Amino acid sequence: MQRINTRHTVFEAILEFTQDEKRTFLGWMSRQGPFWDNSFETPSESRFECQGTSVTESALAAAAYGIEVGVDRRLVSLYPSNWEVSPITVTRSSDSDSSKVSVFNYWQSSDLEVALQEAEPPLGSWIQLEATARQRFRQIAFTPDCFEELTGHPFSPSAADRILDRLVVLNQLMEFTDDNGRRTPEGQRLYQDHFVGAQANFSDSSTSEKRQFRRRLSFSIPSSPGRLVLCGFHGKVKNPPYRIHFNWPVPPGGRLYVVYVGWKRTIR
Repeated sequence: MQRINTRHTVFEAILEFTQDEKRTFLGWMSRQGPFWDNSFETPSESRFECQGTSVTESALAAAAYGIEVGVDRRLVSLYPSNWEVSPITVTRSSDSDSSKVSVFNYWQSSDLEVALQEAEPPLGSWIQLEATARQRFRQIAFTPDCFEELTGHPFSPSAADRILDRLVVLNQLMEFTDDNGRRTPEGQRLYQDHFVGAQANFSDSSTSEKRQFRRRLSFSIPSSPGRLVLCGFHGKVKNPPYRIHFNWPVPPGGRLYVVYVGWKRTIR
């Protein structure tokens, strides 16, 4: 693609594209887009500020919150603009605590190209997702067959990324929990952010679901040999509806076992 004058508007830049470039760009905009993703939601009780200005419910807030829970998020800013600085410092605060987060930001194409070349390649299959999860998340355990159901579905890069995001939270939650089952302040904040509230990313199956789908929600785990354990708690991925089921609550000194990763099992 030819280099476009950086002072052009998007519309002016498109006018300088070749016909094939216009078709490709507009197709991307209409079908895949630069669309907001559910995984970028931030806790409703959190406030985000940068340079003395509220940035709550912005891309900057979402990136900062992702970094706080262990997900690599970075920004690309327009040039020229007021955001030609890196890292950008964001203050996150709530009624109980506050913290500062540094977010890497790119506005020069050369710096962005270097960062993209150094970044881990995107996941390309469910097999890669499983291998990455088993290698990366040492604070949680995966049963031998927990990823098997995924093989029956077409690979979805966005769903794979969201699954990894949920596993990041589980891994950190166990990292911030001691052998007596007590959570550190960081662990309690993670629990409040992700397990509490109607829009939480993790929840228990309803009473009616556990009654109707008890067999589908029961799994074998190493800590309970010879019997099936009801694992209604799950992490949620939307559109498409994938679920991550695990044993909860984890007994003091025990392990969190991920027992199922796949299509929602309680669809009536």
